[in-house]
Amino acid sequence: MRNRLAAAAANFSAAGRGGIINLGSLVALAPEMFNAVYSATKAYVLSLTQTLAGELRGSGGQLQAVMPGVTRTEIWERSGTDASALSPSMIMEVGEMVDAALAGFDQGELVTIPSLPNAADWDAFVAARAALGPNLSRNQVAARYK
Repeated sequence: MRNRLAAAAANFSAAGRGGIINLGSLVALAPEMFNAVYSATKAYVLSLTQTLAGELRGSGGQLQAVMPGVTRTEIWERSGTDASALSPSMIMEVGEMVDAALAGFDQGELVTIPSLPNAADWDAFVAARAALGPNLSRNQVAARYK
C-alpha cells in the first residue's frame, strides 16, 4: 500500500494538486479500546498519512486521515459483534461521517475526527506530542533511569 500511495503522492506533487483520503479509526489513538491487530492497522493509517503529508508539504497535494468512532456499517455483522449492545449515542450514521470527512478535507484538515466536538482538543494533543520531540532522542538516558 505504501508504494502505491507514495507513487500517487509523487504524481500529485508533480502536478501540483491532488488528494488522498485515508480512513482510519479512533482506536489508533486509544488502542486499548479494541483488538490489537485492528488498532495497530489504524495507527499505521494515521502514521502513514502524517508522514506522507510531511513529504508532500508545499507540493499542492493534500492528505487526510479520517478517524471515526463507531459507525453503523456491516463491519459489526461481519465481525460477529452485536452493535445493538452499544449505546446508540456512540453510533454515527455513515452519511454523517462521510459528510464530516469531506467538510474536514475542504477545510484542509490533516486529521478529521468527525465526532470530536472541540477541535482544540486535537490541537492540544498535537502540541503535547510536538513538545516531546526535542527529548525523544538524546545522548544520555534520563536521570530517572540512573
